[in-house]
Parts: sequence; C-alpha cells; structure tokens
Amino acid sequence: MAGQLDSVFSKAAKQVLNSIGPSLQTSIIYTRKTNPTYNPSTGKIFTTDVTYNINAILEYIDSSEESGFQENTARLLITPDLIGDSQPLLQDEIKLNFSGSTRVAKITNIRTLKGGSDYLFRVDIVF
Repeated sequence: MAGQLDSVFSKAAKQVLNSIGPSLQTSIIYTRKTNPTYNPSTGKIFTTDVTYNINAILEYIDSSEESGFQENTARLLITPDLIGDSQPLLQDEIKLNFSGSTRVAKITNIRTLKGGSDYLFRVDIVF
C-alpha cells in the first residue's frame, strides 16, 4: 500500500509543478557536489560533481540590504527526477539568473516531502 501511495504522490507532485506552468518556473543549474578524494602521491583533490540544467518553481520570499549589498531569499520546489533521484545537500550549488546576471545561491534549508520514497524537495536559498 505504501508503494502505491508513494507513486500517486510522486505523480501528483510532478503534475502540480507542471500545471503551474512556465510563468513561475526558472531555469537553474543545479550542481550535485560529491565528496572530494585526495591523491597523496600527486597532491591533487578530485571531485566528480554532476550538473543538471533544470526548470524549477522559484518563489522570491525576501530581499534586504545591508552595507550596500542586497541579499535575496527564495524557495525552490524540485522533484527528485530533476536531480538524478538524489537528495539535495547543503553543499550542493545552485546558479540562477537574477537582474541580468548569473548568481550562485547558497542552500540554507531543505525540506523533503515523502512517504516510503521522496516525491518533492523544498529548497531554501540565499543569493
């Protein structure tokens, strides 16, 4: 029964996000950061980051200014299939266009909606 409900919720989450339409969707570059490995013989650090170009629902929550710098807070809604069916991590990186320039956002909070499997991620970012 749990598997059937997960399937229904997963499909419903995708349908809801798709029905909202492109008016609220933003093109972002989501980079899944992996744990680096260190090669002591060469002294080099290697990572195998994976990048996804996706469209996600982006909701702007707040903008504030301090010492002449603007800080924006936003929330992304992402289904697992958009990021390789993996769990978002605070170390991951998100790039988006804002006011005509590419910004790198810091993930500050992740909420996972799930049953027996994940079906929607709410990712809070600051940029």
